[in-house]
Amino acid sequence: MSAPTERAPDFADTTVEPLDQLLQKGPFAAALRAAIAARGLSLDRIQDRLMRRGIKLSIATLSYWQSGQRRPERPASLRALKQIEVILGLPSDSLSALLGTTNRRENRGLTEAAPAITDLWPGNSDIAELLAGMPTNADSSLRRLTQHDRVCIGADGRIKSLRCTQLMRADQDGADHFLFVFDWEGQGYSPPIVTNLRNCRLGRVVFNTMKGLFAGEFVFERPLRRGETVLIEYEFDNSCRGMRPRQQDDSYSRRFGRPIREYVLEMCFDEQAPPQRCQHFASQLEDGDPKMIRNLQMGLSNTVLAVGRDFGPGYFGIHWRLGK
Repeated sequence: MSAPTERAPDFADTTVEPLDQLLQKGPFAAALRAAIAARGLSLDRIQDRLMRRGIKLSIATLSYWQSGQRRPERPASLRALKQIEVILGLPSDSLSALLGTTNRRENRGLTEAAPAITDLWPGNSDIAELLAGMPTNADSSLRRLTQHDRVCIGADGRIKSLRCTQLMRADQDGADHFLFVFDWEGQGYSPPIVTNLRNCRLGRVVFNTMKGLFAGEFVFERPLRRGETVLIEYEFDNSCRGMRPRQQDDSYSRRFGRPIREYVLEMCFDEQAPPQRCQHFASQLEDGDPKMIRNLQMGLSNTVLAVGRDFGPGYFGIHWRLGK
């Protein structure tokens, strides 16, 4: 005996605004409804294309979303929404951004006070001293959506470069810069060179060479409005040409004061100095010691990956041990 078919509720389509305007300001249900209409796909076909991508979503759920009776909140629903954006030919996160504060986990950053950036390094008074006079409120108005760090380790065992691609959304009007802080553990050395900037420029920079601390701000092309997203890229070149050798690095991590939807950490090792072992670690900010999550398997290109979804607050990284 076949199971009864789940019937989606009927609703009246009252969308009158153009799709591009709805994607800018919402509401989410109207924008989804207009995007489906513009693409000319039925809910059955959208469901079928999701199934081909390994995602199960009922027609009733799709109908509830576009009628405004429900909104995607759970991680599985948010992953399905990202694929729907692809199926409908929309820019990445164009629909997700309209959910605003309905994602309960992300909303925690608004309902609870975001930690000060100096709190990400508890017990390190040098960070507070370094940032004195710098505007440190950027993290309270910017929500990290996705971030990809690609860290290259040279044959000498030192971090040679870091390339970052970062997608953020403004929770308030006027967000115009992003603050970075790095503890490069390069005591007595010049700070890394900032290069390969995209969609931003380098603002003020401060550093303490004796402590190996380096901080500054990336200034956006214009102030953002609430709900707008910005994608920036930058690279830190730490080749230190012509300088005396220093101690090898053995770990790299990022500290997050607010939850991030997806963080990808990619470590690339020189083929002349592959590591004996790599481990992924993650911990709460207040934890004294990192918690090892799992061992990582090296790929053919001498690269390892660790991925965090709906991660934070906390710190997330990779530890390695090079051969003799």
